[in-house]
Amino acid sequence: MSTKWKILIGLSLVLNLFLIAVIGGAAFVIHRHMHDFRRTSGLAAIWDDSRALTDAERAQMAAVVKAAALTGEPDLAKAADIRNQAAQLAQVQPYDAARITALSDEARGYEDDARTKVENTLIQSMASLTPAERAIVANHILRASFRFRYFTMKPGQGLDGNPMGGQSAASASSR
Repeated sequence: MSTKWKILIGLSLVLNLFLIAVIGGAAFVIHRHMHDFRRTSGLAAIWDDSRALTDAERAQMAAVVKAAALTGEPDLAKAADIRNQAAQLAQVQPYDAARITALSDEARGYEDDARTKVENTLIQSMASLTPAERAIVANHILRASFRFRYFTMKPGQGLDGNPMGGQSAASASSR
């Protein structure tokens, strides 16, 4: 075997070992950081805010939230069935956009009904909570839930609609 081939095989071996090390290192880092990645939902945020409460207070708050959440379950089940119908209809020829839109609107109506029932039940049930518990729950259920607000924000505007930097619109205009 000539020297040229030996050098090429050696370079190929070094390059392959380097690529294996890079892929292994990337997999290790990604795997390690995925465990540190915190997935939060709206309900998880309530429990994070309730750390200052006692276990009994947290249990009472959890029972009230769960009972309220169950009031919307039938409407959410109807909405899921309707969305499944729409998904099946989307796969059929001829494509009927008007019917799919109508089904989507109907499902959204059921979801809105469920959200309204849950919120109203929760607001009524909050009377059994302490003021600290009510503050935590109210902070999460009474805020706006517009999912696309990121796309409508103006530069320098926070999620609450106020200028970034902590000052409200009223205090910003008074200066």
